[in-house]
Amino acid sequence: MATTIQNFFAAAADKQFSRDFLFRVQDITLGSTGLNLAGGDDLIYARSAALPGRTIENKEVSYMGLTFNIPGRATYANAAGYTIEFYADATNKIRDKLEKASRATFNDETSKGEYGMPGPQDSMTLTLLDKQLITKKTIKLVGASIRDIGDMSYMIADGTGEVVTFPVTFSYHFYQDFSKEDDRRGD
Repeated sequence: MATTIQNFFAAAADKQFSRDFLFRVQDITLGSTGLNLAGGDDLIYARSAALPGRTIENKEVSYMGLTFNIPGRATYANAAGYTIEFYADATNKIRDKLEKASRATFNDETSKGEYGMPGPQDSMTLTLLDKQLITKKTIKLVGASIRDIGDMSYMIADGTGEVVTFPVTFSYHFYQDFSKEDDRRGD
């Protein structure tokens, strides 16, 4: 059935649209390293992140010349490289906490670190919000660990006072969706 402008308008006005600012990194807990960044003071500096994707691989089964497509395993495309960009706070407190967790994972000065597989105590919680800032969807990235803390660029000669940012890349095993069943159906 073709839709009209009026149908589109009515549906859009009723259901609204997701906006790029209605997303929060709620919590980063890397228990094996001692890192705990929780809401408020620390994670207000999270500048950008993404809701990760999930793929069910396709498996083909042929029978008498006809191909049947059946679901295979679940994969998480960016699980090895999930990046959050942070604003740098004036005292670099956030970066220092992340550096400490990185060195707990592997310390090149002592050749010591947490070499074990990240477990359920190592996680990141992400939330999607509605326009009243009420949580509509909660995703937990399970088995999270730090992979890369990016550079912080300073423009000493030409500086304009721009706020400095830096990316941090994590990995995770999979995610869990803790959204209410009603919210997933769109009711």
